[in-house]
Amino acid sequence: MDFRVLGPVEVIADDGTSLDIGPYQQRAVLAMCMLAVPRPTGPSQMIDALWEGGPPPGALNTVQAYVSKLRRVFEPGRRRQVPPAILVTRPGGYALDISETALDLGRVRRHAAEGGRMSAEGDHEGAGGRLRLALEEWRGEPLADFADASWAAEEIIRLTELRLTLEEDLAQADLALGLGATQAAGLARLVAAHPFRERLRVLGAHALYQAGRQADALAVLAEGRRLLVEDLGLDPDPRSREMERRILAQDPELTPRVRVTVRESARLVGREAEAEVLDLAVRGDGHRMVLLAGEPGIGKTSLAEQAARAARARGHRVVWGRCWDGTGAPPFWPWTQAVQDLVGRDGELAQLAGGGQFELYEAFARLLNEHGRVLVVLDDLQWADTSSLRLLEFLAATRLCPELTVVATYRDTDVRQGGALERALGVLVRLPNVRRLLLRGLAEEGIREYLGRAGADPGRAAEMGRLTAGNPFFLGEVLHLGGTPGALSDVVRGRMAGLPPGTEEVLTVAALLGRDAAIDVLSRVAELPQDRVSDIVDAAVGARLLVEDDGPAYHFVHDIVRDVLREALPPLRRRRLHARVAEVLEERSGTRLEEIAHHYREGLLTTRMAGKAIGYTRRAAAQAMAWFAPEDAVENLEQAIELIDRLPRSDDALRCDLLLDLAEAQTAAGMSIAAHASLEAAAEIAEGLGDDNRLARAALGFTDPIYLAMYEEVTGVDRLSERIDRVLASDLAEDSPWRAQLLAAAALTGSTARPVESSKEIAREAVRLARAAGDDRTLARALIAWEILLRFDHDHDLRRSIIDEIVEIGRRTGDLATEWIGREAEYVELTAQGRAERAVEALAWLRETADRLRLPSMVSLAAWQTAVRAYLGGRFADALAAADASGAAHPEGALGRGDARLRREVFRFLALRAEHAPGEALALADEMLAHRPGQRPWQILRCLALIDLARTDEARTIFAGLARDDFAPIGPELAYRFVPDAVSEICAALGDVAAGRVLYDRLAPNAGRSLGWSVTDLCLARLALLNGDERAPAHLRAAEVFVGEAGLRVYEPALRSLMGFHVNHAG
Repeated sequence: MDFRVLGPVEVIADDGTSLDIGPYQQRAVLAMCMLAVPRPTGPSQMIDALWEGGPPPGALNTVQAYVSKLRRVFEPGRRRQVPPAILVTRPGGYALDISETALDLGRVRRHAAEGGRMSAEGDHEGAGGRLRLALEEWRGEPLADFADASWAAEEIIRLTELRLTLEEDLAQADLALGLGATQAAGLARLVAAHPFRERLRVLGAHALYQAGRQADALAVLAEGRRLLVEDLGLDPDPRSREMERRILAQDPELTPRVRVTVRESARLVGREAEAEVLDLAVRGDGHRMVLLAGEPGIGKTSLAEQAARAARARGHRVVWGRCWDGTGAPPFWPWTQAVQDLVGRDGELAQLAGGGQFELYEAFARLLNEHGRVLVVLDDLQWADTSSLRLLEFLAATRLCPELTVVATYRDTDVRQGGALERALGVLVRLPNVRRLLLRGLAEEGIREYLGRAGADPGRAAEMGRLTAGNPFFLGEVLHLGGTPGALSDVVRGRMAGLPPGTEEVLTVAALLGRDAAIDVLSRVAELPQDRVSDIVDAAVGARLLVEDDGPAYHFVHDIVRDVLREALPPLRRRRLHARVAEVLEERSGTRLEEIAHHYREGLLTTRMAGKAIGYTRRAAAQAMAWFAPEDAVENLEQAIELIDRLPRSDDALRCDLLLDLAEAQTAAGMSIAAHASLEAAAEIAEGLGDDNRLARAALGFTDPIYLAMYEEVTGVDRLSERIDRVLASDLAEDSPWRAQLLAAAALTGSTARPVESSKEIAREAVRLARAAGDDRTLARALIAWEILLRFDHDHDLRRSIIDEIVEIGRRTGDLATEWIGREAEYVELTAQGRAERAVEALAWLRETADRLRLPSMVSLAAWQTAVRAYLGGRFADALAAADASGAAHPEGALGRGDARLRREVFRFLALRAEHAPGEALALADEMLAHRPGQRPWQILRCLALIDLARTDEARTIFAGLARDDFAPIGPELAYRFVPDAVSEICAALGDVAAGRVLYDRLAPNAGRSLGWSVTDLCLARLALLNGDERAPAHLRAAEVFVGEAGLRVYEPALRSLMGFHVNHAG
């Protein structure tokens, strides 16, 4: 964890997420502990700080409660018997037992001390690096949340003074290297903000002198002298007078010889501050990432190239990955280029993709780590595929490649709202090792220097600024043309004038090919001899339109040039050229599927091309799925479906297959609503075709195993259940690979409409057929369905053996998702047994693995189980927060109905009851039933709220409908979540002895365990007391032991109440 006070007070978890550290006063308690590290902070000190006007009664208890809640935030899995390891109790108060580097202020002190030592030893460059690291820790004003708090005032002043001192120390180190020109502007701003700080003013004057501005340097010192004399009546510091004397004498020691890593001629005009950040990233220790953002031509790539030169000068490996403009790039394309550059061969990344998604990420990180200090430059992230961005997020947060530096560029003008890049940036910029630099146009001073270097008149700086907005690329193009054109197209046309005939045609083909173009492809598409194309390309390189790469291949000097050529193409000619490119690339070995598909889609001239475009696009989608890039597969398949209408005749079978492929990709990407729409459309087509196999696949798409374990409300799936039953009743062969899977799905989807035993029998038959077929995937699906149905059964040994088999299948086949589902069932069983310690360990594995796999459904379910455990521990706020996280991870829900809120509000209802707010609880139940009528769990909760409000007649009417025919309407949900506890409470409150006896018999086989979230013995004790059953005391004792050992604090009040009732009743 990373503790931070140099900005808003926050704590960042190891995965980069910000922890919820509570309300204002609780954060203040934490902030005081952070400022005191490693010393303890006394409770009395905290109380005085929190309540300046005097503490209220119970102030000490409040502080202790804050500390307790913070401990749960930092160590959520810690058992009560285990002492805290982070926020500890020591003589004198509470202390954070963390390393110096886990606190931003601790890191600042460490870097400052090392910088001071290096400076004293004469290593000014090293000192500057350490001091920059220290200053990077500031994220704004220190203790920003507590700017108005009296207790924080002195600390804020102290930390602000520390930052200023570090700024001064850094300036002094840079001045010792002769780098005053890079410091002058920054020091001028600081002097203006702190006019009476004499050391700062002396350093500012020194920097101006090194920048060749002697008169300005003397003016700064004179202004300082005037302020001191007129405003404070003081004489200047001797250092000020000494600096003035040395400047007047032009002391040569004021301008030491500059030592730079990158040659001075390569320095970019007006980008000194950005270059410093990049140089620090290259020189510094640890894992760093810099994002360069700005409009086209602003200088992002040039800065990245400068960083690459600096890295090479230090002996680092430098590799590039350039993103593809358009839809023709395969998943992980920029990373594929980087790996090829690193290891010197193609296909390395594909070999890494043999396991799961996380295994691919880990293997890639290890590959980078094997090569020591590596700088990866990713150019044009605005065109990156979603998979590449996810890998970038992983590498930014992982600790597997500590010597990696990444510099990535993107056009901030092309970041689509709600798009993959915007989401990735939202994750990246929160990480402490990531810096984002936004490049703007050069200021007039920078333009003046640019013109001077180019041999142009610096006096035209203002005019050129108006023409180009300070964009360096536009500046260069306008200067080279020798005029002031109104549009960049004039620049490009001017460049092509005088070049060999055919230049425009060849360059237009190159523009359509994308970033890189090979001579042989240009020759075949343009239908010109290679020698002639080579002459044209050489001339274009000389005219600064193209740049030669290794390969040999060529790319445009800037994307803007390529865009101008493409936009000038008439639509019909554009399509013809795309079609020709597609045909040439199809015959060329090693061409990417996505690239061929892209050109066929863009070049549709005939219906034959539509078929080819669909074929290549579908193959590209399959490759994306194999590379764990479902979002890319979705994009490809949607494009393929759009092309079906361009075929010579309708092909419903192909449309159905593409919709089924699309639903699979959408499911993997967590797009449940879209997946269900695709499956519904596919099912309708399959029914129209009379194709049972396709209909079976569509029906099964609704019942993926991970969804079966999601515990969403299974009502409202009647249409799906009917469809499955209809396929099963068709001519589907007994040995069809679909039959066992359909039976497994039918066992669950129809479980609310048939007796539980019938559903279990269907599941058993599915298992039998799957075993006979010898298909592990089918067997796993059947076992998962059977296990879920057995959760109400008292044959616990059978259920445990099924769980073990699911886990074993997952391990044996390397299917981590199947193993995860088995382990989730194992967690539920451990919870049912009351084995709290093992259950907590199992839940930690589920959360960690879900985060690794990044499957929305798994992340959501792991968060949901975390919410349940928090509720059982009596931590309602934590339960609600975890339930919110569950919904956020998979907002559409497994069934695409947004059930997350319906589930989350269960905790809110239970919390309202615990707070004795039955009116609000009833209103919530009514709202949920209005949202989803007929929900039996919410009918049960509504019944409880009515009882709490003494509206027993209404409650009795509702309960009579639920309890009829031995609770047949509730069915398997009698083992569901809170239902056993709630129904037993309703029986007792209404005095329904007959229903209580039936319920007792139904629950009794599960004595000594929990059932759903309910403690079975607590339910049985309640029912036994209702029925006057002598077994009540034994159940109460068993419940007391179970609640205590399992840590189920939520049931302690009910247990105490029942024990009191029993004592009074016995008396």
